Amino acid sequence: MSRNPRYVEQVLAPRYAFACREEVPYLLQILTAHTLMLRRQRLITSRSAGAILGALAEIGAEGPPAYDPRYEDLYFVIEQRVAAATGDADFRLALSRNDTWATLARLMFRDQVLALIASLDDLRGAVLDQAERHQDTLIMAHTHHQHAQPTTAAHYLTAAAAVIERCVDRYRQALDRLDRSPLGAAALTTTGFAIDRAYTAALLGFSGVLENSYDAVSAADHVGEVAGCHAVLATTLSRIVQDLLSWAGTEVGGLELAAGFIQISSIMPQKRNPVALEHVRSELSRLLGVCAAVHASAHNVPFGDVNDPVDDLLPPLTDAHRGLAGAIALLSELLASARIVPEAWAEALRGTFATSTELADTLVREAGLRFNDAHAVVTRLVEGRRRRGLDFSGLSPDEVDAAALATIARSVRVSQETIARAIDPRWFVARRAVRGGPAAQPVAAMLAGARASLAASRQMTRERRERIAAAREDRERAAEE
Repeated sequence: MSRNPRYVEQVLAPRYAFACREEVPYLLQILTAHTLMLRRQRLITSRSAGAILGALAEIGAEGPPAYDPRYEDLYFVIEQRVAAATGDADFRLALSRNDTWATLARLMFRDQVLALIASLDDLRGAVLDQAERHQDTLIMAHTHHQHAQPTTAAHYLTAAAAVIERCVDRYRQALDRLDRSPLGAAALTTTGFAIDRAYTAALLGFSGVLENSYDAVSAADHVGEVAGCHAVLATTLSRIVQDLLSWAGTEVGGLELAAGFIQISSIMPQKRNPVALEHVRSELSRLLGVCAAVHASAHNVPFGDVNDPVDDLLPPLTDAHRGLAGAIALLSELLASARIVPEAWAEALRGTFATSTELADTLVREAGLRFNDAHAVVTRLVEGRRRRGLDFSGLSPDEVDAAALATIARSVRVSQETIARAIDPRWFVARRAVRGGPAAQPVAAMLAGARASLAASRQMTRERRERIAAAREDRERAAEE
């Protein structure tokens, strides 16, 4: 068939190049499993099955040939190679490109998602390692880009680990839904031959069969779900990266990146630019654009068409996966070798009013004020001291009493020792011992829970990979026999 040169250049040749680079192993797995099933069901002879399997093994060893415009895609190129090598052997019985490509996409996504889960667990491990080292390191928490309250580095980092854990959970749930075999659906109505879909699913390591054949070849929700997981992860990690960049800034200096992750200025000798972190942020932003394109490409495609929402999206999604995997690996190594600087954070906390909440709470506990009144008294104290260029240092009982009289017309007497304790950042953190707070006991509990969750996640990943590996061994053994 003569093909339009522009169509070849724009669509067919690039798609073939991607298939040769990324899809050949998956396609050969599918064709091998299908051939073994045909033989098991006595739909082809042992001789034909052996010839097909031998030709497929040869293609796997040698690789596919260069693109030939006479053939539409890799599927037909392999068919031609098998036919030339075997004569009359035919693997296309009860098989369509529709169920083949739907199966291939799910195999690719399964490997990609499993790899991302493993990478995210490594990132969680690096975050938790830093958290365990810095359970006593005070840092400044911000809201609305303003000083908020003291907390600990461990409290922040266990929060980061928790949100990454939820991203892992989303990927794992998506994995459970996409780990179903479409093979045997054929074009969309299955076949008149007595095939065994459960057998091919088992040979490919799937956890089950995607039951409805129309659904098997037409649905694209698994693609959108993976893209959605990518988008949530990219948004989550970019927020954490933005905080780390702020920590590494000279105004705080609370995070020092290892020398291998910084760049110097071409003109300013003092610079330690955290460029590796900036590259991670850039990659995550780029990924969000790909994820938006996935949903835009699939949203108005008829339910019977599969190319737009699945086949055409494999190249950009595979590229996005690689970029995301690289960003996660870079962030993991960067965090593992970074140094959180307690003395810089202590300096950042000094001279702030970040302990104002505890001072107000103390007036409630020690002086019997309603919190609204205590809040108003402390607000007046803070505003007056700011105008005079002071912080909380040296705050006296008389000053607190005067602010109370001026604000709520009530005298308040608290000791100097009580005030000193209330404005101490370390006391602030120690008082917050409620479940989930930054005090030592709840943080230790959160760390223990996070470690247990991480271990369970790694075990689930190992088990799924072992199941896939066992299926590959069964497939290879059956082919040899």
